[in-house]
Amino acid sequence: MWRQAKVGLAVALGALIVWAASAAVAPEAVTSRGAELDGAQVGEVLISGQSVILIRTGTADYSPAERADIIAGRLRTALAGEVTAASVRVDRVAVGDTTYDAVYVGGALIVAVTQQEADAHGATTVALATLWRDNIARALGEAQPAPTPGPPPTGPPTPAPQPATPPQPAAPPTTPPTPAVDWTGSAQKWVPIFSLETSGAAIGAAQVAGPPAQLEKTKAVMQLRLDFKSIGRIYAYIPVASISTKLDRVQGVSVWAIGDIQLAKF
Repeated sequence: MWRQAKVGLAVALGALIVWAASAAVAPEAVTSRGAELDGAQVGEVLISGQSVILIRTGTADYSPAERADIIAGRLRTALAGEVTAASVRVDRVAVGDTTYDAVYVGGALIVAVTQQEADAHGATTVALATLWRDNIARALGEAQPAPTPGPPPTGPPTPAPQPATPPQPAAPPTTPPTPAVDWTGSAQKWVPIFSLETSGAAIGAAQVAGPPAQLEKTKAVMQLRLDFKSIGRIYAYIPVASISTKLDRVQGVSVWAIGDIQLAKF
């Protein structure tokens, strides 16, 4: 009975860790940096160290890294208010005679996607804007962003888009557009880790990493100890999709770092 009570306490503490991990993201968690990709200079916007926007093209006045810094500043301003993943959306913004697909957080314009930028990613403008929207929503800790609306609004836009070279008309494609590629590769997050052995029960936190779709399924990490002929032991860490005694393993997710505290000795 006492053993079951301690396991219940471990599950409750694990739920507390999950709640804390999904709390609102502070504005200072948004950063930017310059990098080199495929031999070219690019700019990245990051939320809590997770890359959410990759800028491949510059303008006459701004390099890709400087454009990323401008976008990061807009994100920090937007996150100073009460926003969630549902506040992140793709909409249209008109500048002069040209209409762009753009990413908004609430009513704030974050970035407008030019045809030049979309071509550099091998995607359409709406596909690239949708990818950036999903990356931002995922970094805010929620999986369901606002849906992309239909026709563009007819009224004048409010904020101006980021500085950009006027896009040049693209040649008609001979093949269907290439779908957007998830260039981020992988994401990371912290989840509770549980360990139950003959010496006691322990709970802590584990950093897991993997494809974003698989990472969303991961709710905890189970630690198993395997004794080998009384001369050694092996610890196995298994990412699981539910906080229970059932080992519902999530494929494609790895454990990067762990830490735990002892709850009780028995």
